[in-house]
Amino acid sequence: MQKRLLVLHAVSPLGPEEAERLVEALDVEIAFMVPTSRMPGGRAELDRLAALGPVIEVSGSRELVAAALDFAATHQVDGVLASSEVLLAEGAAVAEALGLAHHPVSAIPALLRKDVQRERLRAAGVPTPAWATLRGREDIPAALRVVPLPAVLKPVRGMGSIATFGITTPDDLERCLEEGRRVYSETPPTPGEEPVFQLEEYLGGDQQHPADPRLDDMFSVECLLFEGEIHHVVVGAKPPQAPPFRDAGHIVPSALPEELCEAVADMAERAIRAVGAYHGAVLVQVKLTADGPRVIEVNGRNGFAVPLALLPHGYDYLTDIARVALGERPRLPGRFSGYSMVLRGYAPLEAEEVTAVRGVAAAARLPGVQYLVPLLDVGQRPDPLRPSESVAYLLGARTVDLPSLLDLADRVAGLVGFEYRMAGAPPAV
Repeated sequence: MQKRLLVLHAVSPLGPEEAERLVEALDVEIAFMVPTSRMPGGRAELDRLAALGPVIEVSGSRELVAAALDFAATHQVDGVLASSEVLLAEGAAVAEALGLAHHPVSAIPALLRKDVQRERLRAAGVPTPAWATLRGREDIPAALRVVPLPAVLKPVRGMGSIATFGITTPDDLERCLEEGRRVYSETPPTPGEEPVFQLEEYLGGDQQHPADPRLDDMFSVECLLFEGEIHHVVVGAKPPQAPPFRDAGHIVPSALPEELCEAVADMAERAIRAVGAYHGAVLVQVKLTADGPRVIEVNGRNGFAVPLALLPHGYDYLTDIARVALGERPRLPGRFSGYSMVLRGYAPLEAEEVTAVRGVAAAARLPGVQYLVPLLDVGQRPDPLRPSESVAYLLGARTVDLPSLLDLADRVAGLVGFEYRMAGAPPAV
């Protein structure tokens, strides 16, 4: 009898095309539970998913657990997968109720909230930067007594670098906290969730990537956990972040020397044990510092663009995540041949409206470019505090060596021309 995977589905890398691949590769039945408040891709995407299996729509994530358990009462369910971090808690609750392997409910607060995570890391002896929690302006004096500047301000629960600021002065902190609370309140991960922020000591900037100074000092350690066993998928490098702290993509593999790569992976394993993750995908972001690798955060999911970066190497990460959810051991990638990149090109922070787009077709023809997708068009207005709405283009590329890959990214950036009306400039008439 075919196994059935129950997918709690929201906006994520697991779209219809990826779901089709995993159904074919695993010979599995699939059912989707979709909160209409978080419906990805609209009705057309749901229609494509419905060709693979039943799609059950619920009004919101709060109703999701009950609907999933109702479905499981009359249908075989062999695995539960939350395709998006916003549904991770619901996925854990459903899996626990059905006796299926998953990250445990007890680990979810640390996987979703940076303040809870920092407490668990510190309790386990994992080195952490200084940090403080802020709910309003009244918390600023106490936070500044604990956290040295420069620092980073970000929501304790957030994704995609939303409402993240660099803080260099107390005035910065007051202004950015007010702006961040406003932005967060408009689109919280859970409706009605209080906008709580974390001020965290800035780490890094004192250790270059040893392979190429054009790379960031941060690394993404992708792991698949199988009943508590930690399996490393890849340690990936990162392009430099776009200001202020916008994630610019992934490069695999990391090009780190073996000893340093092992130190980064070991630090990630310590963090995974500390937060209590058990079964499923985990992403640990690790910074190089003068004091050694340091954990920035642990996420109970894969890196958003990492599956795209791994596909050119013949490894379907999302299918392997589904395999683990079904109780089967991961396959993991083989030896990497060459380097691949998924790069986000951002609009400048001061950009208010796109006025022209040029050079995309020419750049897409460069050898090594696998895809080049413009995501902003003339007339659109980027939002610097919601980075996903400020990505001008998405580049996928693969080359035989790392310098060639970075050179190619530079050539693409030089050819692709997005023009903007900048803040303070009068509208065109």
